[in-house]
Amino acid sequence: MSPRRTTTRDQRGAAAVEFALVLLPFFLLVFGAVDFGWAINRDVLINNAAREGAREGSLNPNAAAVSGVVRSSLPAGDATAATVTVACRKPSGVVCSSLAAAVPGDTVIVTVSLPHGWITPVGEMVDPGGTTLTKRAEMRIE
Repeated sequence: MSPRRTTTRDQRGAAAVEFALVLLPFFLLVFGAVDFGWAINRDVLINNAAREGAREGSLNPNAAAVSGVVRSSLPAGDATAATVTVACRKPSGVVCSSLAAAVPGDTVIVTVSLPHGWITPVGEMVDPGGTTLTKRAEMRIE
């Protein structure tokens, strides 16, 4: 019985050490997944907003209306922080002077940019200060 007690005493803190060694990589993995999911979610939201704006511009070539549709497609906090650019291009590739000068057959181009900040310290360690997510959508004016 004596040797058994010695073995138990020697391994008493092993579980705590193993737990501490596994805990850090586990939290890094979980926080990384949370930040990655958050970035993908916002990227999809911005892409959808740009597409909705391009669709509005293809039916109603009015820059203010397009910008309004894009901003209404984004959540409230993102709508104020987003930068919306609306442009027009002729079939020949020449850029229109304004969207109001566009005619059917031209292409409306909507670009939406949004600053993206991380929600966990892991994302901030990988990319300090965050990044800017930008999406662009084009549709022919009908």
